[in-house]
Amino acid sequence: MGPGARGSEPPKPWGLRVPHNVWAISITSLFSDWSYEMLLPIIPFFLSIDLGASPLVVGLVEGVAVFAQSMVQFVSGSRLAHRANRQAAGTAGYATTTTAHGLISLATAWPYAACLRVLAWGARGERQPIKRVILSEAAQTMGAGRAFGLEQTFDSLGAIAGTISAAYVVITNGVGGFRSIFVLSVIPGIVAVLLFYRYVHDRPVRTNEELRRSNGAAPPFPSRFRWYLVASGIFGLAFFNILLGLLRVGTALTGAPGAGVTGAIVVSLFAYLLYNLVYTGMAYPAGILADRFPRTGLVAVSYLLFVPVDVLFITAPGIFGAFLAFLVAGIQVSLLDVAESAWISRAVTSDSVGRAFGWFGGVRGTTSLVGSVAVGAIWTAYSAPPAFLVSAVLAVVAAGMMIPVALAKEPPTLPPTTS
Repeated sequence: MGPGARGSEPPKPWGLRVPHNVWAISITSLFSDWSYEMLLPIIPFFLSIDLGASPLVVGLVEGVAVFAQSMVQFVSGSRLAHRANRQAAGTAGYATTTTAHGLISLATAWPYAACLRVLAWGARGERQPIKRVILSEAAQTMGAGRAFGLEQTFDSLGAIAGTISAAYVVITNGVGGFRSIFVLSVIPGIVAVLLFYRYVHDRPVRTNEELRRSNGAAPPFPSRFRWYLVASGIFGLAFFNILLGLLRVGTALTGAPGAGVTGAIVVSLFAYLLYNLVYTGMAYPAGILADRFPRTGLVAVSYLLFVPVDVLFITAPGIFGAFLAFLVAGIQVSLLDVAESAWISRAVTSDSVGRAFGWFGGVRGTTSLVGSVAVGAIWTAYSAPPAFLVSAVLAVVAAGMMIPVALAKEPPTLPPTTS
């Protein structure tokens, strides 16, 4: 254990007032997710139907987008999350994501759509560590698990609104309405930009230069955190982009009697809606669990929950199988996102939180790129079942690697470093 690590903070009493920035970031997340979740479940079908992309290309586009997000997140966590004016950088990130996604409506070939998608997700990577560090700072008077759980609840409420909006357009306009979805996504995106700029209150922080003058070189991460990154990286290889799961469901249902392309896409969207409904319902309870139980243990459980999702995708899922797969995925991802964010925010000193989220994003994004491309490549070259089988095996390995971290004694809670 390295010096300065912070463990799970003491349980906070019920009924504490939620800090202003927790509310502001949560409501911003609602509109931001509404914006990009309108188009997220449509992208694999837009790429494959409108632009002629294969499963390999879909996996590659989404994998590179996540990789770009993670690389920018790595830089942002190290350079921007501890700076004098974080709000401007965060606002620019929200604005760029919204603009790039809207411009996809003009794409006539998948490479153009891919470039805009990568730009949008790269901008998301810029604002993610900034948002998480501000949220972590605001959560000092309440449990970190509950703070991140509340933010994820609002985030997924936006995803529900976005998925319903996309489903309405597809039901009324068929596959010909794809491009209008990208245009409509700009509206809630602009609201998110204005909310973050106007209502998130940034406070003066010690800049990177001040931190270096007072502390010298950045201290190494605790050994537990470094091992966590290794286990997380293994899981990243298994954690293919969920859009490949949507494509799997859509292609499996297309051949079903009476389904057709539009019907298969609508069923896929409602399966994705179920995923977001479950995520919404589970996010805050997951935060409560993360404040009461070892967070790394919850992460290990979430890794194992990914196995039944893979098993369901190995079969050619019918409607029931599709809904069951996304139901389990909603539980798994909500537990994973909240427990990971809460643990990382308290596993290092407060001055290193942004850097920790940057490293985590870099590792997870890089391995998820490899995992998404591998699943798409195996699917294209052979078939879907072996691709998802490889993912399931890697998820089990990652859960096993998390056990030593979960069983280790939590490091003591220490105050943030001071100048």
